[in-house]
Amino acid sequence: MQRAVQVLVDEPAIDREFTYLLPPERVSGRVPVTVGTIVRVVLNRRRLRGWVTALDAPMPADLELASISSVVGVGPPPHVVELASWAAWRWAGTRAHFLRTASPDRVVKGLPASRSVSLPDIVPKDRADIPAWVSDACGAESAADAVARPVGGNRLATVVRLGPCADEWPLVVGALRHGRLLVLVPTVAWAARLSGRLREAGVTTALAPRDWAGAAAAHAVVGTRSAAWAPCEPLDTVIVFDEHDEAYQEEAAPTWNARDVAVERARRDGARCLLVGPMPSPEALVLGGRAAAGPDADPQPDAGPESGSGSGSGVGSAAAASSTIITAARPDEREAWPRVQIADRRHDDPATGEWCGEALAELLRSDGTVVCVLNRTGRARLAYCASCGELARSRTSGRALLLEKQQFTDPDSGDMRPAVCEFCGAMKFRRARVGVKGVAEEMERLARRPVVQVVGGAAPDATGVGTGPGADDAGAGASSRRRQPRPQERQPALYIGTEAVLHRVPSADAVAFVDFDQELTAPRYRAGEEAFALLVRAARLVGLRTGGGNILVQTRLPDHPVLAAAAAADPSEWLRAEVERRRAMRQPPAAAWALVSGTAAPGYIDILSAGLHASSLDIAGPADGTWRIRCDDGDTLLNALATAERPSGRLRVAVDPLRA
Repeated sequence: MQRAVQVLVDEPAIDREFTYLLPPERVSGRVPVTVGTIVRVVLNRRRLRGWVTALDAPMPADLELASISSVVGVGPPPHVVELASWAAWRWAGTRAHFLRTASPDRVVKGLPASRSVSLPDIVPKDRADIPAWVSDACGAESAADAVARPVGGNRLATVVRLGPCADEWPLVVGALRHGRLLVLVPTVAWAARLSGRLREAGVTTALAPRDWAGAAAAHAVVGTRSAAWAPCEPLDTVIVFDEHDEAYQEEAAPTWNARDVAVERARRDGARCLLVGPMPSPEALVLGGRAAAGPDADPQPDAGPESGSGSGSGVGSAAAASSTIITAARPDEREAWPRVQIADRRHDDPATGEWCGEALAELLRSDGTVVCVLNRTGRARLAYCASCGELARSRTSGRALLLEKQQFTDPDSGDMRPAVCEFCGAMKFRRARVGVKGVAEEMERLARRPVVQVVGGAAPDATGVGTGPGADDAGAGASSRRRQPRPQERQPALYIGTEAVLHRVPSADAVAFVDFDQELTAPRYRAGEEAFALLVRAARLVGLRTGGGNILVQTRLPDHPVLAAAAAADPSEWLRAEVERRRAMRQPPAAAWALVSGTAAPGYIDILSAGLHASSLDIAGPADGTWRIRCDDGDTLLNALATAERPSGRLRVAVDPLRA
């Protein structure tokens, strides 16, 4: 008897299924045909790859169906195929985009047999008493509470705050005691180290996406962004380390975030989900305080005063959810941070120069390995008063004003005013214009030793420090995030570069940010969060404060909440203020955003403006060819994007973009 199946072809522009016959010889073949199986079909005389999305599809009586050309191999399991449908709604994309990520990069004809997870299989061979082992590390006192928190209620995830140099191993060990585990980390190097440590402990581990087939039966799956789509069995615990990291978000549309995919996957499996990092993002607080109610999810009742209204997108609720954050004891958390020294450039002698203050000059003349960060390769338009040293900033947003021909321009509103200092009335300003190359030349003369330049996209230099775009992040996120001692034969070095240098240099005695104001006043709504993330990366390079770790920050904004939080090793106050600021300014996650651009964008905006949800959408633009759509309810925005017909032509829709 002939059977029919529905196939979604691997062509994002065609987001629909087609019905094909499944010949009997294909059913009895080497690869069983189930939902998610990868096949090849002929469509409009083109031979395309596709995924089976439904078995035993209805056979139309008046049409002659074509047969599947071949069964290629094993594809994403059925529950991952369903997850791809949710993600297509969540990020205004097509299912093919996500199924590509969820599929193996080579043909897989079969999966290993699944084994049941038992405690003796995951207890490390050299330790029988896990609680005693857990108590050895920073933040371990909270590890048991975080992992043991029951599943359910009105929370999607548990937020855990650990210092940047704390060891994450206790959380991993505690999670393994509950069953199958998925761990997401932001870098390939971190994933390789953690998976190696798990294998040494006797745990069956798959490193995704390389061990795609093994992930189906492994007790622990570790990987970066794409590991959120690994073909795991139903999970018991999901952990996302450094959930704030931008590496989890896809830059190309659809702009999906692996953190949100992992949270949704944990919800569907009824698994525990831990969002871990030194600085919980506002989005994590929303996920830690709300339950989801997406297009295919059952609505969940309100669990009490700490819970907010359900939101399938995790954003856009007018009420703020109260999210409990599990933290280590204050002495332990403070110990997991290095010393952060704030150098106020306003008090420096102007003779010290444009980029180098007295504290930095002293550090450069030291004998240790120093890494200097300057996120500028060309000319910047930041300006500061030549008389009092105050940075020129907007009165409303606090962002840096742009100086052009003795006039200031507000980057948000475009308003212009004369270049007059609001603090002292002076009319003479200096620009911060020196980039990495210029600073490196002056730095060599000042420090009297060679300076290595590290800029993203450059070739590896003679010292062996990889500076290319494919180099691993050797410094961030080691399984044990304490800085390893430098070999005695290695000579101290001096590095200068953009933030890429924090990924290329394995360790340092000190990290200096030459111009941190450029990060704090960047014209992006996540500027403070991005600046804090740079301090976290630097902290992992220099290590614990008891080991001499030191971060020097040159700034003209010494009282900025981000710097105060890093100096105190406690981001609580900054995070509270950040959440309130975003709520007041209707920025994510308090409101949902989407950026629309491309040649077909004007027609698409017209369709949205005349659609069913038009009254709920705040459409602004175009600015540089991009429209911004804002909505107080995330589900309303996503439903509007999903139901609007897309005109022909190039169109990019970025939902909740990080860089906006």
